[in-house]
Amino acid sequence: MMEKIIKFGKGILFSIFVFLLYIYIGPSIFAFIFQKGLKSSNFWILNFSALAVYALTFLVVLLVVRKDILKQFREFIKEPKKVLNKGFSYWGYGIIVMIISNLIVTSILGDIAVNEQVTRETIMKTPFYAIPTIVFFGPFLEELVFRYCFRKSFSKEIPYALFCGFIFGLLHVMTAFDSLSLSNILKHAGEFLFIIPYGSLGFFFAKSYYETENIFSSIIPHMLHNTFSVLLVLIMYFIGV
Repeated sequence: MMEKIIKFGKGILFSIFVFLLYIYIGPSIFAFIFQKGLKSSNFWILNFSALAVYALTFLVVLLVVRKDILKQFREFIKEPKKVLNKGFSYWGYGIIVMIISNLIVTSILGDIAVNEQVTRETIMKTPFYAIPTIVFFGPFLEELVFRYCFRKSFSKEIPYALFCGFIFGLLHVMTAFDSLSLSNILKHAGEFLFIIPYGSLGFFFAKSYYETENIFSSIIPHMLHNTFSVLLVLIMYFIGV
């Protein structure tokens, strides 16, 4: 029992460290370095600076977990079909649950998630930063943080997948909150319903990683999912929807 508690604690601490590195430490350091570019009114300088901050943060996080990830990558290259069959199957389940629950939540609230609104605005404002980040860097980092790191704390599949799904969903809805004051939370309380559609995808990505023990079973479907989402946003923009 004590060994399980220690294992869980170590895994959570490691996850928190990587999460902070991804969300706060890395971006803060590199944003300071590129602060002039991030404040620039020049379209290209702004895009390049924002992308540099995210790309360098990605490299730092990858450096921390490089040994295990490289090992899993080599295993993936040996049997890509086996890994991806499981990944794409669970991605399909996740999409079905996500679409249905998203339709229900948006019909109740009468609007899309704030996270989705922000993503669309970012793509339009800084496309050369947003598109590589959403399609490649973001999914890779999120799978490392929310699937790979949390896996170290759990020995059973369902508790692990539920925990990953909830945290993954919660982070995505936190975009709606400018502050964590009680009044602001109550004002945007409906946003918490979007934990269900976002979390459902995270849940199935976690199941995929758990059953394959290869993070690329969730990274690649996640990248494709985000690629299709970006394409949909661009198509809607160009046809004027």
